[in-house]
Amino acid sequence: MFEFHRVPVATTPAVLANVAEAVPDKRFIIADDGQLTYAAAAALCAQLATWFSSLGLDPGERVGILLPNGIRWCAALLGAHAAGLCAVPLNTWYRREELAAVARRAGLRAIITQTEIFGFHAAAAVADLDIPGYLGAFCWPAGAPHPEGLLHPAPAVDPVLALRNSPIDESADALVVFTSGSSAAPKAVRLSHNGMIRTAHAIGERQGVRADDKFWFASPLFFVFGCCNALPNALTHAATLCVQERFEPTAALEFIERHRCTVYYAVAPVTRALAACADLPKRDISSLRTGTANATPEDLRIAIEVLGVRQVCNAYGMTEGYGHSAMTACTDPADVRINCQGTALPTQELRVVANGAPALVGAPGDIQIRGAITPGYLDEPAARDPFDNEGWFSTGDIGLIDAEGRLHYLGRTDEVMKVKGVNISPLEIELLLVRHELVDEAFVFGMPTVEGDQCVACVLVSSVQPEQREQLACDIAAWVRDRAATYKVPRAVRVVTAAELPLTATGKVSKRLLAEQLQRGAQPATAKAALDTA
Repeated sequence: MFEFHRVPVATTPAVLANVAEAVPDKRFIIADDGQLTYAAAAALCAQLATWFSSLGLDPGERVGILLPNGIRWCAALLGAHAAGLCAVPLNTWYRREELAAVARRAGLRAIITQTEIFGFHAAAAVADLDIPGYLGAFCWPAGAPHPEGLLHPAPAVDPVLALRNSPIDESADALVVFTSGSSAAPKAVRLSHNGMIRTAHAIGERQGVRADDKFWFASPLFFVFGCCNALPNALTHAATLCVQERFEPTAALEFIERHRCTVYYAVAPVTRALAACADLPKRDISSLRTGTANATPEDLRIAIEVLGVRQVCNAYGMTEGYGHSAMTACTDPADVRINCQGTALPTQELRVVANGAPALVGAPGDIQIRGAITPGYLDEPAARDPFDNEGWFSTGDIGLIDAEGRLHYLGRTDEVMKVKGVNISPLEIELLLVRHELVDEAFVFGMPTVEGDQCVACVLVSSVQPEQREQLACDIAAWVRDRAATYKVPRAVRVVTAAELPLTATGKVSKRLLAEQLQRGAQPATAKAALDTA
């Protein structure tokens, strides 16, 4: 039987080799596009590694993965690692401009994709990018055993031996994950093999994961929640990852029932959608036992009491900390798991700082983490140095630590919105909106939804005639949808003139008043009236 503590080197090829040797016939991936045992996964990844090398790719170089969830996505990532490459998961909701921008920043040598993804012509969008050394897009069609460029598989070799001889060091970058944080542009976060493997295993230990477990995962694998958490968690526990191509509540409930999934991986909107699904009483999902559903106390309560995931965990984390930095244990009482984010994982340290010193017990302050943390950002090391002189990383979040040493997350110190589990910078969308020929200024903020999430809301400054405002507000959603991911599309829009903008006492536009006006559906106050009441 595979035992993680005996893994000498913390890299994905080394772990996959040991699991494939110990339990070769155990199913590793169950997905909409097929299944893979651990032995089959090892053989495919070794084959992909040989192919990547034949393309002239050298260890340390980066390849992009632009595929829907499935065995191809997982194999492409692990095969790239087996060749010593760094994988860059690409957001399948991005469009051509966004994909080109992140591909250039990452200096990608190649992208593994398919002709079309959910109606978007993905291969054409990334076929000819202006990047030095770019080899192009290589299609891997659904149902095909390997990418189209791999016409003649390499001669059979011992896959386990090949993986153990992979030209990769545990300190090397395993991933570069693009994530929107507190700045306008997505951050390119570097994540090492050692940090990813050790942290993912520690997460599974808090969840009480066993080798006979089956993970349910239907969120995008390109987010850190998938590529740096669920996937390596299952791998390091020799468990099975059951992954759906995309989330739809009715199909998800049937999938969980059919495969008897035991480990629940979901963000708040998914939990609420499953709980509200009319098919829930008709489906037996009692196999679900543990997992992660970190969100509000109400979302945890729903996961435990409505969905029946009795030992589900709460957590706090971010991409820079390999997904999770603090977690409850699956054995903690339900009220503890519902009302806090637990203690620091053994791979990390966590503290709360106020006025430059560790905060008193129960006092709020800035959350800082240290240990298994990103070694830095890819392309802006000077502008975004995340560490202080003692190696502490400032998260930009506010929290407190109680008398039991458990973290309570209180909120963000900036204006970042969280839409469908995704962090979005308002400035990123504002810069896009002002490119519209009829928009002079744009003010973007998050608005609470009935689902307990946020949606993108905006106030646009335009000189169009009053009778044209409603049409512009209607048109802007389609305009943004053609240029950005769907979750960035504003769901609430108001059009005003510059004279109608509410101002603070210092003459600045008050986004707080704009948000309040939009939420209550009131007519915007004039600049003078708002100034008088600000």
